[in-house]
Amino acid sequence: MGNLEIVKATRVNEFITWALKRAPFEVTASTGSSGPPTATDINAVAWDLLKTVVRGDHQHRYDQDFEAAAAEHYLYIRFLASLTGDPYCYAAPALYAAKKVFDQMTGRLQAGRAQAGHPVLPANPYIVAWGQKGVKDGLADYKKTTDGAPYRFGAAVEALASFSYSTETARKFGKYARNPLGGQ
Repeated sequence: MGNLEIVKATRVNEFITWALKRAPFEVTASTGSSGPPTATDINAVAWDLLKTVVRGDHQHRYDQDFEAAAAEHYLYIRFLASLTGDPYCYAAPALYAAKKVFDQMTGRLQAGRAQAGHPVLPANPYIVAWGQKGVKDGLADYKKTTDGAPYRFGAAVEALASFSYSTETARKFGKYARNPLGGQ
């Protein structure tokens, strides 16, 4: 199950570089701010650019493109790690791939979250590796933008759980992850 198609690092990097270079201009245009955008703002906009312009392409040119998917996964988790400072993000790419394998085995792969009209790609270990790199880079962004603030374990769990669970259940997971002993 899953897919073992090798993703070409050069092409993944081209997608990421394109989005990261374009993102500061998009942030400035949308906010009207004269100051430099934060790394988190850039990561968020870069991910959105890949999600909408590339992976959400109306002509469906990237529907089976594992390099574009790897770049999108990298930028999403980089954004989330830079926003939350949560090292638990390291588990997310592998857990998401395991969920995809299960969904594929049960015939529910296309029931997962994908943009309207675009397929969910099967699990791929190379995309997982790009996700891991995104966490590493996102946590480095977090440390830079917060002047070395401590990591916030569990801060991303609610956002990650929302891919598979209702908002209420995801909120409960997030609350537990941030405070597993219930305040004790």
